[in-house]
Amino acid sequence: MQTLATILGLVSGFTLMGYHEPPAEIIATSLIIDASLAPLTAVIAARRGWSPALWSVLGFALGVWAFGFVLLMRSYGAGRGEPPLPPTSDAA
Repeated sequence: MQTLATILGLVSGFTLMGYHEPPAEIIATSLIIDASLAPLTAVIAARRGWSPALWSVLGFALGVWAFGFVLLMRSYGAGRGEPPLPPTSDAA
């Protein structure tokens, strides 16, 4: 159980924050955080022209690392002179 907690702590980023709790709490917290980041990662990936299904799975499996990657990478086609996707709401 400690090994699983260590792996999930690394994936969720808790190890970098110095998060030291019992293994059961680390596992539960990591799964909750990863489950909440998965749809957010998928939405951002879809707006950038990437597969939302793939990025939803990656968002759940890799947590904060997939979310950070999606935030930092450029939109699909942005390097080829194509305009990025327009905002979809009036608030943007």
